[in-house]
Amino acid sequence: MKFNRRVYGMILGYVSLISTAVFCSMYLVFTHRAIIIGILLIVSSLFLAAALVRRLNAFQMKLKLFFDAIEDKEHTLCFDGSSSDADMNELCRSLNRVNDLLGSMKKQVRQQERFYFSLFEELPDGALAWNGEGKIILANTSALRLLGIEQLVFFHQLERLYPELGKYVRQKDKKLRSCLLTSVHHRQLSLSLNTMMLEQEVVTLLSIKDISRQLSDKESDSWNKLTRVLTHEIMNAIAPVVSLSQTLTSRPGVDEKTMRGLSVIREQSERLLEFTSSYRKFSCLPAPRKERFSLTGLLRELSYLLQPDFERQQIRFTLNAPSEVFVSGDKKQLSQVFLNLLKNSVQALSGHNAGEILVRIDGTDPLLISFTDNGPGIPDEIREKIFVPFFSTKKEGMGIGLSLCREIIQRHEGAFYLSESRPGRTTFTVEYKPEVDESENDGK
Repeated sequence: MKFNRRVYGMILGYVSLISTAVFCSMYLVFTHRAIIIGILLIVSSLFLAAALVRRLNAFQMKLKLFFDAIEDKEHTLCFDGSSSDADMNELCRSLNRVNDLLGSMKKQVRQQERFYFSLFEELPDGALAWNGEGKIILANTSALRLLGIEQLVFFHQLERLYPELGKYVRQKDKKLRSCLLTSVHHRQLSLSLNTMMLEQEVVTLLSIKDISRQLSDKESDSWNKLTRVLTHEIMNAIAPVVSLSQTLTSRPGVDEKTMRGLSVIREQSERLLEFTSSYRKFSCLPAPRKERFSLTGLLRELSYLLQPDFERQQIRFTLNAPSEVFVSGDKKQLSQVFLNLLKNSVQALSGHNAGEILVRIDGTDPLLISFTDNGPGIPDEIREKIFVPFFSTKKEGMGIGLSLCREIIQRHEGAFYLSESRPGRTTFTVEYKPEVDESENDGK
């Protein structure tokens, strides 16, 4: 306000002097009383007008420079406020204060942006945003991981990988703003689409949520309920048959043909009881008893256990992992999972001349444990069935191996899936959220 009053006073003073000089000069010239003095007053009024214009231009140039700097988002500009012109010094100090405030606000905005971006990165669900030209402006790590892509610059990269995603984004029906998508890692993803205006530009937002766990939990729960009912009914029906066949075979006077028939009935009934008992274990899996142990140590122990099989089939086993990784979990249950996966790889490499099995540990949260072999791969038509209880491609298989592995990993709050399968490379991946003591790991 002080600066405004000074400027207004200066302008008013100049205008008053110029008006007075012009009025007096005109009066002296037209009355012929002092023509020379009148002319001098006219010249003086011109000099005063020029001085006023020059002062105003100086203010205008300062303001123009200041607003140009704001438009260019340049807040390091500093005006010199130590000249002999008090009004100009006051203007420079005012502009510097405004510039400092803008710089402080810009710094606060950047800090907030970093904070919100950190939160954005920590989201368990994926989030993508792209502008009208299809350029990706935001993509968190979860989105890239769920979509199975390492780097994303333009949306058309996703369209090449997921053609159905492009159709979903371009659909006209505004009510259909969510859909399901199967990722390259065979995960079930729930997509939700939205648009907004940002700086007069349409920005499309895509949220991605992995619902494989929820679907798998419901599927496992359904199978467990069915298995409990079936095993209960079957065992109640078979147990008396076994008991009765044993009683009849022990009676005297039974002829040889009847004895053979009763023996066959008993053996088949006992085999059915054993088969049913294995499914009861699957449906009544105990809760994990967690303890802290060395994951790499466990994998090395399992490799030693299977070393005779590796040597017999000439399989090269490789464990690619940090020197020591500790996790918290039920060691016996996890050992059963890893041993089953290794045995499956050994069986897949049966008759293979140069078999290879690679176990790799990557990441920290989640921990990725992958089991890869160079066998023939899993045919497309049965990939969706390999985790279903009772399904098996082996002649003597009961069909609970992989389904039991998934159940155990899910009870450890992890994920288990087939990440890749083609001739020459099959990979099963375990995602595990370990309770890792990083200080101890670093000290190893």
